[in-house]
Amino acid sequence: MKLFYDDEFDALAQTIANSEKNFKECAALLFPHLKPESQYARLKNCLNPERDERLTLGQIIAMCRFCGSYDALYFMADELQHSRPEMKRPEDEKAALQREFIESVKHLDRLGTRIEWLTTPPLNVEVIRR
Repeated sequence: MKLFYDDEFDALAQTIANSEKNFKECAALLFPHLKPESQYARLKNCLNPERDERLTLGQIIAMCRFCGSYDALYFMADELQHSRPEMKRPEDEKAALQREFIESVKHLDRLGTRIEWLTTPPLNVEVIRR
């Protein structure tokens, strides 16, 4: 991870360079419909500021996930005057999902009780006088 990037093309190239993946592997991920030689050429063109080809945001996200490197994200944060984000820890994410799940189950239980109360006919109680 660099402190400063020259431009978006540098950040995208660093995303690959800072990972254990190579350009050919990334190209195959991003352009599976092309032949291997064309995949590589297309990716190189997308990372060349003098060419017209560009990656979509979805492709950039896929590349970051695939590489496990987030230089492109850091570049965007820097350019938009935001702090560079930190990765969520899986334990925190799991705990948050479990809490949300438990709350959803409780909410469904309350809804079920309300539906039952609304659909149950009232008891027909006769008052007995002595």
